Amino acid sequence: MNYSLAISFLVFSGIFAAVHYVAVIASLYWYHWWFDIMMHFWGGLLVALGVHTLSTFSRLHFLPNAKTVFTVLIIMMIGWEAFELVAGLWDPETYLTDTLKDVLVGFGGGLLAHSLLRPYTMK
Repeated sequence: MNYSLAISFLVFSGIFAAVHYVAVIASLYWYHWWFDIMMHFWGGLLVALGVHTLSTFSRLHFLPNAKTVFTVLIIMMIGWEAFELVAGLWDPETYLTDTLKDVLVGFGGGLLAHSLLRPYTMK
């Protein structure tokens, strides 16, 4: 296992969770239009970092190629957008464009992280 990668994933995930908690309490998603974009990008980064971290575990035997990262990103994005829909965190007027933006930004973050981590984890 790559301990530095695992620790980085845990630290960035913890910071992400804390920022999200504060953002919900302080209504930052509703006051700042860009906050949702930033968090979806960060979420995509974390998903790809998580895939690359899991690939370094000795009991899991897979390479974090683009297909694997893309598949996990699709599953996570659909799951999150379904959660937003069920939880009522959507506006009927902007739902389609907001969802498309969230998915594209999340994929952007995930694919950026994959392209940066690929040389270090695909050995």
